[in-house]
Amino acid sequence: MVAPDAFGVVGLGRMGGGLASRAARDGFHVVGTTRSDVDDNVKDAGVEVVDDPSGFRERLAPPRVIMLYVPAGPVIDDLIGQLVDVLDAGDVIVDGGNSYWGDSIRRHDRLNERGIYFVDVGTSGGVEGIQRGACFMVGGQPEAVDRVEPILRPLAAEGGYVHAGPPGSG
Repeated sequence: MVAPDAFGVVGLGRMGGGLASRAARDGFHVVGTTRSDVDDNVKDAGVEVVDDPSGFRERLAPPRVIMLYVPAGPVIDDLIGQLVDVLDAGDVIVDGGNSYWGDSIRRHDRLNERGIYFVDVGTSGGVEGIQRGACFMVGGQPEAVDRVEPILRPLAAEGGYVHAGPPGSG
């Protein structure tokens, strides 16, 4: 599969902002949104900031990949609720917030009914992972993982990427 050159990030804090900044510096077109102020380092890296998730529809071509880097919990479901109205079948939502595996399976099932892929990605490495590469443990259907792998592999530390299995495995 040809590597996508653009993706979205919800949550431009320490993890999401760092990942988005690194990807932008590495040549990806990154569109991001967050509820808080955006750090100047994120903007300086070239991340395009939109006001809310609806901006992804016009700023990213399908099939879109949207990564969520917000704390695990109900906020993920709230964001998914917002995103399903702006995404198309074949688009991918990636939860990088280390959610409970059962929630990931439930979210996968919910989105699968709409033809939207869901990939759960356990992410570690902290702020240092931004410079050295993060570690990604990916759970999802192979066709969905194929769409996000070309984004995650270049951002991963050496040996820091694994497709661990089906939804809920990440």
